[in-house]
Amino acid sequence: MKKIIILVCLFVFCTAVSAQLHMREVFAQLPDSVLPLMSKNNRLDCIDFIENGMEARVKNHFGDPVILDSLTHDYLLLHTSELGYVEMKLLSKAPDTLLCVNRTYYGPVADSEVRIYDASWSFIAVVRRPDFGQFFKTSGESGKWQVEELDTLRMIRSEAEVLPLMKASLSSEPGKVEWVLQTAGFSKELKKVASRYLQPVICDL
Repeated sequence: MKKIIILVCLFVFCTAVSAQLHMREVFAQLPDSVLPLMSKNNRLDCIDFIENGMEARVKNHFGDPVILDSLTHDYLLLHTSELGYVEMKLLSKAPDTLLCVNRTYYGPVADSEVRIYDASWSFIAVVRRPDFGQFFKTSGESGKWQVEELDTLRMIRSEAEVLPLMKASLSSEPGKVEWVLQTAGFSKELKKVASRYLQPVICDL
């Protein structure tokens, strides 16, 4: 009987914690400073729309559309404008739960900043970006780069170093973020071959 009572208490406790840390509540209660263009009523309307199978579209303080595309128990994707979006992810980091926020802007090339907050939305840190060299494959299909491939690789590095913009995506794998070096500013010819030499970088949060 005592074991049953303990199990019931644990279940109730875990359910309460889970409900408290659901992304729905996190999004509803976040401070205006995190999303200054949206009011709390905007956010509540988005939640209501998406939970009722409707398009979660509202207007921000400037009258521009904001769309909540995805809302799960631990993840959110919000298109804040035509030029950017925000991702949020709950991270289980013992002994606390942290909040990860990825802001990505197109100007016109995508570039991201990833920040970590505690459960009360106090800022903790900006997530460090990968080192530039991590985006480049170390060898070709034959095990090493041919001379002409090395020339192309040098051209790509030289072009990318001018303005090394990186797009982040919060991975479905817990505690991970994927970074992709942007090539939109490359010449048309260089952009065609860049995928042979570049790779995404997955980092721990």
